[in-house]
Amino acid sequence: MKTVTTADVRISGRRLQERRKRIWQRDPNCARCGRLTIHPHGYELDHRVPLHQGGEDTDENCQVLCNGTEGCHLAKTREDAKA
Repeated sequence: MKTVTTADVRISGRRLQERRKRIWQRDPNCARCGRLTIHPHGYELDHRVPLHQGGEDTDENCQVLCNGTEGCHLAKTREDAKA
């Protein structure tokens, strides 16, 4: 029996790009700091509850976070790794 990994449940390709745009159009501001982000490269699509912590790969569990070396996505990823 194969162990299910995060990669097995995460969408990719065109479906992921469609989700990124759909979530961004719903609210283009960073969910943590409120900064307006730019589509397509000014943000990361983040899972509110990380997949490795049992979160689902659904629109409802996704949010826009600003990216970059000082961005909210990197900070949240670090926090999630510690949990």
